[in-house]
Amino acid sequence: MRGRSLKNVYLACLVALGCGSLLVNVGAAEYDFRGQTSGWHIESQTEGNRYYHTGIRYIPQLSLMQTIGSDRFLDLEISLNGYASTGSPEAADDSDLELYRLKLRFATAQTETRLGLQKLNFGPALLLRSLRWFDRLDPRDPLKLTEGVYALRFKYDALNNANLWLWGLYGNDQTKGYELLSTVEGKTEFGGRLQYPILDGELAFTFHNRKVDASLIGVGDFTENRFALDGKWDIEIGFWFESILQHQRSDSLPFEWKKFMTLGMDYTLGIGNGLHILGEHMATVSSDNPFRWEEDVQASAYSLNYPMGYLDNISAIGFYSWENEKYYQYLAWQRTWDNWILNFSLFHYPDSDRQSGLYESNVPGRGYGGQVIIIFNH
Repeated sequence: MRGRSLKNVYLACLVALGCGSLLVNVGAAEYDFRGQTSGWHIESQTEGNRYYHTGIRYIPQLSLMQTIGSDRFLDLEISLNGYASTGSPEAADDSDLELYRLKLRFATAQTETRLGLQKLNFGPALLLRSLRWFDRLDPRDPLKLTEGVYALRFKYDALNNANLWLWGLYGNDQTKGYELLSTVEGKTEFGGRLQYPILDGELAFTFHNRKVDASLIGVGDFTENRFALDGKWDIEIGFWFESILQHQRSDSLPFEWKKFMTLGMDYTLGIGNGLHILGEHMATVSSDNPFRWEEDVQASAYSLNYPMGYLDNISAIGFYSWENEKYYQYLAWQRTWDNWILNFSLFHYPDSDRQSGLYESNVPGRGYGGQVIIIFNH
């Protein structure tokens, strides 16, 4: 186990003990302990070589909750991520125990304040997410795993279904979301999001500011501002968009401006139990002017989902990189019991790369292959 992971676990236990004691002293606190065990095996073949990857993972979660009055409560959630895996030389033996979530939450009838290591995500897109700022959720991952961020987040829900988010991030020294460069150590990131109902749908504006550590590319630190507008409506078919304007204030970069744009639609056909079809297209544009279109990278994606009954579900996901003219395919069957999930998937990813940066995936493998995952929730 790495030293840093051990330190995180130690700090998590201290915080959990202190906050748990506080909750108990305030009154009789409720508690809940649950966990998820998963095991997987992957076989793939690429360029005439066979690869495999086998592992086991356990994520325990402890929650403590204290009710304060009739419409507010305080709760604490702590969970760890422990795993061990082995495989072919490209996926060598690995094991670790690390902090997965640690957050303290105070909630009232219309507000929620969360402090600690938490998942922070938003936006309507599902496959090609321009608003994938703070997480790395992969739609092909049945475990839905993603690293959290250390943050203070406040959310206010108005009576007309509008909501306001405010956040500050500190202590996140690794890249997150689609970032290529990390934040300067010791610097605070901050931002917010206002979402408002309009025309039987919703429209949202989001902003984020951070100081970027550019030492990796040999230039000085610079300020990065992100501005986003997104919306979603259901009018016979579902329609949504995400549009981001990112400004990196540095004379040393070839392009100061980046634009991320996603358009998506979905519809459920009345075939059998209902075939759900979803499609998205995303363009990433670099330029030296916010209104110009110079260099771009574009990708398209689709997903098909068909419930075969109460227990079984079949899904397919495909990505196409227009720049590299490469197609990525994923097909999965999943059966769900009360506490057990069995997932079997087949995939075909180009041998030379893994989606050209569309996802930093929790689903390993390349070439042709298959994966089996068994999940037990308690």
